[in-house]
Amino acid sequence: MLRHERKKELKEKIFLTSIKLFKEYGYDNVTVDKIVSTCGIAKGTFFRYFPKKEHVLVHLGQTQNDLIMEVIQKKHEKNLKERLKLIFDEMFTVYEEHGELLQLTLSEAIRAALKEESSNILKFHEVLTSVIDESIQKGLFQSDTEPKHIASVLVGIYFNSLMTWSIAGTNEDLKEIFHTQFEIVWKGIAPQ
Repeated sequence: MLRHERKKELKEKIFLTSIKLFKEYGYDNVTVDKIVSTCGIAKGTFFRYFPKKEHVLVHLGQTQNDLIMEVIQKKHEKNLKERLKLIFDEMFTVYEEHGELLQLTLSEAIRAALKEESSNILKFHEVLTSVIDESIQKGLFQSDTEPKHIASVLVGIYFNSLMTWSIAGTNEDLKEIFHTQFEIVWKGIAPQ
């Protein structure tokens, strides 16, 4: 267990150091050599955790999956709408902290989603589907729409909100963008 924790800490150190260097010098100007020398690790160690430099950015999306599991366990709102909004708010916090890298992360995530990293989006979709299904099973929410379709729409709103916020130059409030779109869609999801 201790070894696992050390590996997790080292991966996080590489990630945070890389993000700091990307912010300071620009993504394209930072090499793997610069990252490993700043971290004080061997190049092979970097590649053990991140197969390519781009995977450092994709890691931000992967940490979202870990975060969503923590949030779901903590947020036990009976009202599905409020529970979903809290889940998304927590996830947006990560991007608000790293706003200047959002466009780069999004482009890498989209590119990666078309290749090998689509599993992160699928996991996110599955978790949302289970949250919605759980509310239906407990009688806390009713809808004629299947949970997997509701989850698909919510994932779409999530990514659309991130892109809208990124294009706006982060001058608008990310969570407010999402909440506005969420409310519009919720009217079609929730029973009348």
